[in-house]
Amino acid sequence: MASNENGSREDVHPRRHPGESPDRQNKYQLLFERSADAILVIDGETFVDCNEATVRMLRYRTKEELLQTHPSELSPQLQPDGRRSFEKASEMIAIAMERGSHRFEWDHQRADGEVFPVEVLLTPVPEGDKVLIHVVWREISERKDLELQLRHAQKMEAIGKLAGGVAHDFNNILVSVLGYADLLARQLANSPKLLEQVEAIRAGGEEAAGLISHLLAFGRKQDLKPKVVELHSIVDNLNTMIRRLIGEQIHLSIRHDKGGIPVRVDPGQMEQVILHLVTNARDAMPQGGTLTVDTSRVSMESGSGLDLEPGDYACLRVEDSGCGMSPEVASAAFEPFFTTKGESRGVGLGLSSVYGMVKQSGGDVKLVTREGEGAVLEIYLPVCSELPVTAEPCDEDTEREHGTGTVLVVEDEPTVAGLVKQALEAEGYQVLEARNGAAALRMFRKDGNDVDLILTDVMMPVMNGPDLVARILENRPELPALFMSGYTDDILSRHGFAIEDVHLLRKPFSTTQLVDKVRQAM
Repeated sequence: MASNENGSREDVHPRRHPGESPDRQNKYQLLFERSADAILVIDGETFVDCNEATVRMLRYRTKEELLQTHPSELSPQLQPDGRRSFEKASEMIAIAMERGSHRFEWDHQRADGEVFPVEVLLTPVPEGDKVLIHVVWREISERKDLELQLRHAQKMEAIGKLAGGVAHDFNNILVSVLGYADLLARQLANSPKLLEQVEAIRAGGEEAAGLISHLLAFGRKQDLKPKVVELHSIVDNLNTMIRRLIGEQIHLSIRHDKGGIPVRVDPGQMEQVILHLVTNARDAMPQGGTLTVDTSRVSMESGSGLDLEPGDYACLRVEDSGCGMSPEVASAAFEPFFTTKGESRGVGLGLSSVYGMVKQSGGDVKLVTREGEGAVLEIYLPVCSELPVTAEPCDEDTEREHGTGTVLVVEDEPTVAGLVKQALEAEGYQVLEARNGAAALRMFRKDGNDVDLILTDVMMPVMNGPDLVARILENRPELPALFMSGYTDDILSRHGFAIEDVHLLRKPFSTTQLVDKVRQAM
């Protein structure tokens, strides 16, 4: 439609060209009206026609109402690059006039105020002594969301790889820090002031080890020990601790669906996940509020928006009535080192480690929040068909026996090797020490009959641990071997190391863990 001299509107689109049949004209009209993309015709600063897809996309009540608007009313004041919409629109039209058409992305605004992204195609169409602008809009909200998810996944993968790469070096350092702190603590048992300082060193080392563990969890490279457990049982076992964490100002409600929901997870890590979520919820309600924790069984259909196959899932839901999150904060909530709590209240690894652990367990995480309206975080885990495993009680009061026998220690890091030697000798073991596999093999050929255990690092120069053990077992197949490593499972697997078939002591370890593993292996 276009305005005539009297201000009324007359048909201008589509025009019938000379020689064009009415049927052909009707086909063009039909294509115009039924197009899934929004199509508009602009004359100067006036809309003269549009199809029904445009009306639906912009959420106007009628086509007539939309055509009465000014083009500037359909865009927000600023575009994503910070430029004013009016100025940038003039530039886009000028480019289209020069090139014959121009395709670009644009933010438009619906009648209800919602801003959304579109792909725009501008095409100048001569019409007598003037030029009309033929406009096609295609909404790209879904594409933008997918692009954002892809960029986020790529960034998360890159950070995960970085975490796995640096874990080995940090773990070797922490073995020395924690191990020598253990040895000093034993010698200073009668010196309370010095012992307090040693305990501070050990606490710092354990905190650093925790940070590495969080990074590995985020990168889905954590050493998980999964078992089949009832999800509601894990929550109930933490009931007392949760109430202590949140304090008296926050009302706690715990609810479960009837019947068990078995899942395969690492129980200890799942407890940490719940405590992370509860702590975040508490911090979002400094003046008090309501915290709800519930578990349920849900059926997931395709198209849920989560990275999950259709099927049955256990859902752990944690809801708070706190301050909520802005869209910008929510989009970065699972990124490592992102925090809104300030430098003195954490390093921003809580939710990132939650995300990593859940993904490594075959599940996914969903966050629903609005600023000022609280937050709901849902964790979905595959329901397991197996029955839960009941843990057998262990006797922790058993007195440890004094160590006997000779251990061949093969470690290329001098500080780690020195610590292991001191710790084992303090327990009564004889220790032979070698810096790499080749040196250890020469030593074994000379004194092999005296060796009762091989304790070797996995990745070493000259000859690695698995190759060394394979060569030694050719002559003494009954000799036990214990491996130690600070590398993640994926890196070890890429080097052909079968983790499930060996005794493995993971770095960082305490002297107590070291001695216990040696005793088990022997």
